[in-house]
Amino acid sequence: MALPVVNSSRYSTKLPSTGLDIEYRPYLVKEEKIMMVAMESKDSKAIIRAMKDVAQSCVLSDINIDSLTSFDLEWIFLQLRSKSVGEKAQVQLKCKEEDCKAKTEVDIKLDEVSLTEIVQNKVIELTDTIGLVMKYPTLVDMEGQDEETLKTPDGAFDIIIKCLETIYDADNTYSVIEENHKDVRDFLDSLSSAQFKQIVDWISSTPSLVKNVEWNCTGCGKPNELELRGLQSFFT
Repeated sequence: MALPVVNSSRYSTKLPSTGLDIEYRPYLVKEEKIMMVAMESKDSKAIIRAMKDVAQSCVLSDINIDSLTSFDLEWIFLQLRSKSVGEKAQVQLKCKEEDCKAKTEVDIKLDEVSLTEIVQNKVIELTDTIGLVMKYPTLVDMEGQDEETLKTPDGAFDIIIKCLETIYDADNTYSVIEENHKDVRDFLDSLSSAQFKQIVDWISSTPSLVKNVEWNCTGCGKPNELELRGLQSFFT
């Protein structure tokens, strides 16, 4: 005899990057196990893959998961976590006092977690006639990247190039994806430090989940304050 199937509820949210309404269901025990294993590994590549797989299973709307931005995925997973496990997450936060460093378990209300502002202006003017149109990295762009790779010059340049949509001058617009990788690297190498910093600053503004948390240390009793940023900060 076939066992009964428990039907899941359906919820909706808006994709931060586009405002598109999507429907999703809470994740199941088998999918929670996938995320738990990935989170425990501390491997950023494994975590992105696991989040992508879970989102693929739980998002009911017809969207291309690979085309989502990194902050779209963070937002979706925050909603999944809230509806699947509960609207609070418990995190262990370390006291900032040098002579204490005790850890305190703090409850985070997930509905109070917000997304930092999305920069609407994607144009960077390098000179009066030369500039760039930027784009936020997608999941495909981020897959295969880890923290150690991103700390290397080659890794940093690779992700910067993936965030370039077009390069333009007074006469033409060049689609970066259609250009030779070496030519784009040479273009970046020809920039001044100030011009290159404009690009890095724009990429650094990529939206992320954020919440300011205040608590009293259970060790020394002193008040603490910390800004949690990024999905992993809320589920460790």
